[in-house]
Amino acid sequence: MDAPLKAKSGHQGTAMSLAPLGHVLYSRVMRHDPAEPEWFARDRFILSCGHASILQYALLFLSGYGLELEDLQSFRQWDSATPGHPEAGHTRGVEVTTGPLGQGFANAVGMAIAERELTARYGDDLSHHTFVVAGDGCLMEGISHEAASLAGHLGLERLVCVFDDNGITIDGSTGLSCSDDVIKRFESYGWRVLVGGAIANDLDELESMLNRAKESSGKPTLCVLKTTIGDPSPSLSGKHEAHGNPFTADHVAEAKAAMS
Repeated sequence: MDAPLKAKSGHQGTAMSLAPLGHVLYSRVMRHDPAEPEWFARDRFILSCGHASILQYALLFLSGYGLELEDLQSFRQWDSATPGHPEAGHTRGVEVTTGPLGQGFANAVGMAIAERELTARYGDDLSHHTFVVAGDGCLMEGISHEAASLAGHLGLERLVCVFDDNGITIDGSTGLSCSDDVIKRFESYGWRVLVGGAIANDLDELESMLNRAKESSGKPTLCVLKTTIGDPSPSLSGKHEAHGNPFTADHVAEAKAAMS
């Protein structure tokens, strides 16, 4: 919250609601080594909803990837290590440049294909999982439909997508423009679907769901996670204003008080 406040720009609402998920991924589930970010057998993480970049930067900072507190304080500033959207090759630990919704999801499918080819050629020492976090907007985009269909067709079982189902766009409810049944759509593409429900703040349940997703099934896995954007803000939780507008100092203070 502090970084977007200082920048007077940013999308902290999604980052706030996904913070427990990010913590579990980086500290309990993913196989990675901050000291060797190019380790070939590392699990890959792609934030398809790249506007929530402050979440990834905070996780990289806490995990020891080399970001400093000053980098977080320079969020969205010219020539900083923490630009508005993640950039591969710019920030240590960022696998994919994301921003246009759905692009990161498609990148994740491509990376899962690459993992299969590498493992087939060089053996299981290079095997790894690809984790992608995608929001409602990502799954509205045509590129995600095409890539999801291909992933199901190929049976990319080491691909795990966490669907951040918060029901909110920058303009209001997702119901303004979309009424798809995401679960049925992905099942028709040949994916295994795990419905986590409202477990966004339950670290143990999140870990259990993600570990189940890693189990071999012959299919890629979609984990459906019901979240509340802006949680735990007393004023902005669940509201579209939490999406694209930086919180005011008062909003930040009351959200911190709610967590204390």
